[in-house]
Formats: sequence, C-alpha cells, structure tokens
Amino acid sequence: MQQHDVIVIGSGTAGYTAAHACRKAGKSVLVADKRPFGGTCAMRGCQPKKILVAAAAAMHGANALHGQGIVGDSRLDWPSLMRFKRDFTEAVPERSLQGFHDAGINTAHGAVTFTGPNQLRIGSDIHTAEHVVIATGTVPRTLSVPGAELLLDSDAFLELDNLPESIAFLGGGFICFEFAFICALAGVRTTIVHRSDRFLRNFDADMVDQLLEAGRDLGITFLPENRVEKVEKSSQNLTLTLSGQEPSELLVHAAVAAVGRVPEVHDLALDVAGVTASSRGVTVNAFMQSVSNPAVYAVGDVADTPFQLATTADMEAETAAANILGGNKTQADHAAVPHAVFSMPTLARVGMSEQEARQAADEQGFQLTVNTGDATVWMTSKRIGQRHAAYKVLLNQDADTILGAHLLGHNAEEMINIFAMAIKFGLTRTQLKSLLWAYPTHVSDIKYMI
Repeated sequence: MQQHDVIVIGSGTAGYTAAHACRKAGKSVLVADKRPFGGTCAMRGCQPKKILVAAAAAMHGANALHGQGIVGDSRLDWPSLMRFKRDFTEAVPERSLQGFHDAGINTAHGAVTFTGPNQLRIGSDIHTAEHVVIATGTVPRTLSVPGAELLLDSDAFLELDNLPESIAFLGGGFICFEFAFICALAGVRTTIVHRSDRFLRNFDADMVDQLLEAGRDLGITFLPENRVEKVEKSSQNLTLTLSGQEPSELLVHAAVAAVGRVPEVHDLALDVAGVTASSRGVTVNAFMQSVSNPAVYAVGDVADTPFQLATTADMEAETAAANILGGNKTQADHAAVPHAVFSMPTLARVGMSEQEARQAADEQGFQLTVNTGDATVWMTSKRIGQRHAAYKVLLNQDADTILGAHLLGHNAEEMINIFAMAIKFGLTRTQLKSLLWAYPTHVSDIKYMI
C-alpha cells in the first residue's frame, strides 16, 4: 500500500491546477488517470476545437470581404487542418507528464476505483491519502435509440480524417453550433436536429434568433421540435427517423450525437467511498468538498456546480487546494462568469438574462434599462463585412451598474470579458464610459452599448 498526502484523479486542467498547488505547498501528491494525460480541454475539448474554429473563422472573414478588396476563393482543407490540430494534441500527454514530474508529483496510469473513504485501487496497486480530489471531467452523453451505435460523438468528430458530404448534429447546445458552423463553412450540407423548440437555451433568445439567421445564410438547416427515434445504415448513408409535428426521415452521410455530457464517475465506485452524486456530478459544498465524505473534494466538470468551463474548473481546483492546505475557509466564486459559443459570429453572455433582470427589478424596486440594438450599422462591422451583429445590455439605472450583457458578433468572446469585470467588481456605467478605449476597436463600441 502506498501513502500520499493528496491523490488527484484526473490530469486535465482542474487536476493539474489542484495537484501543482498542493505540491507547491510541500504535500506529497499522486495524479492518476486512466486516459492519456492532459484531460478533455487540451485533448478533446476547447483547445483542439478552437483550432478548427480559428481556421473556419479566417475563411468566413475572407468570404465576408469578397468584392471589397478580397478576391479569390477560400476553402477549408480538412486533412491538413487535422494534421495541424494533432501536432498540438499528440504532444499534450508527454508534456503533461513532464510537467508533473518536474514539479515532483508522482503519476499513475490505469483505472481508478475507490476501495474505501480515502483508499483507491489504481491499476493493481492500492493507494491511500489524507485527501482525494476527483477531477475526472465528463464524457459525451449517449442517445438511447435503436441504431445509436452508428452515431459519432464529439470526441470522434474531432478525430475525423475527412468530412462527409452531409452531416447532422443532434442536440441544441454550443457543441452542435460550433461544429455545425465549421462544417457549413467547409461546404458540408449541415443539419441541426433538436427535440426542443429553443436552441441554446442558456443564451438570450433574441441573440440566438439572429445566430440562426446567420447559420441559415451559410446553408445550415435547423429542425427544432424533432426527436430521433431510430438510426439505420444503408450503403454509405444513415437514415434518421424523426418524430415531430410531421414524422419524417433525414438522409445524411454521418451524424453526431451532441446531446450534452455526463460526469465520468461510473467506474469510480463512489458508493464505496460514501461520496454522493447527482446526475450533474459529485455533490459538493461551497468549499468544493464532498457533502458526504470530508476527505474528498471534486472540481471541474465532474462537480455539481453551475458551469462546465475550463475557467471555472481552474477556480474550483484552486479553491479545493486552498481548503485542503488551510482548512475550509475559501469558497468557490461563480459570480459573473462569461461564456461563449464559438460560432460564426460568436455568441457570448455574462450575468443576468433579461427575464432574471426584470424579476430582480420587480423584487428590489429599481429601474431597469435594456439597451439593445443592431451592431451591423457600425463601422467596426462594415469594415469586415459583418452581416450579423447585435447586443443587449441590462442596466440597473438607479445604481448605474451593469446586470448582464449579451453579444453577437466578431470579437464578442473578448468584449464580454469587459462586461464580466464590470459586473464582478461593481464598475458603473459612468466609469466605463469615462475610459478612453483604443480606437477604433470592437471594444471601444462598448460605450455605445451602455
């Protein structure tokens, strides 16, 4: 039996952050993972996805300026793009391992299972620790329909050597939209099938409607209120049987199930450790500690917290490490977390929705101002040929503060960070308007939005 101060299960961004923080404080740390070291964000998520998005966005930007100084056709060379992506991802495991070893962190590769409250079997060896940090992340959710084994998931899509002539994405979240826009710009006949009447439910409905319009302009077909009942293969095609207002069949060359992700805890034997979990992940308190086993902390996507983002994963890992080292004094801070859909154009939000802001205004008695408008008329849009851009900013008129911001357009993923800072630190509208922004930039347009 091997003993450690801290065992971290998972080697992604959350596990990496927690392990390094504990080791820096002098703790003996073991990091274990059953997969190649590096985690979802670096290997199968945000980073490789953004490599594909960057290429598609560059082509989209060039196409938008055809006839305005740009000539010639741009096209996406998928095989070379995938080689470029793999240059990054294939180096991640060795680089991650080296980073752990350089810091004096021990590593173990193999399946991990709890055999007691603070005891685990890793491969064939037994390990114990004063504290265990679960940072195993999530895996793609599977569809329970006949023929579901014929569907790709998001991990498999990111490993495609060639794109099919036509593809369907099943779901209505950010993964569907980001991959669908990439495919459409690569010339693939693209369809998004969603069982609900609303796509991207966590984003502002008005902004989403304009994003749908941008998608249709690229040739994307959206099929809301349709369920996939069955998947069948015939020759080189898939037939998706749909049930909606009018049952139908959709014939495509490939289909991707992107119906969300679930915590990867199924083989950890949490019950043996007395660790409770919901369908959203390990149940934790504000200190990122298991509510049922004080020796265990859970961070990142595997924890039942409001967001599944790399930024919140790092913050939660730092929180857990601080509490392991100094007792439960530091609480996770999920206020003013910005997030974005890396479509073309980008959709971003932070803070309250319009509905939440109106409810708060009614309950607290302040005057709400909703600033919304079309940003395509601004020079920042015209000079890049942008046809779809809009904003909605929610203001507490009495306190002169920002409650929420919803942006659609080029550079929205960067601009939203300014609004996040303003909300988190209580900056006023007056203070923001007094700033002299570098001009002309997209960020300098914020003064018109507030």
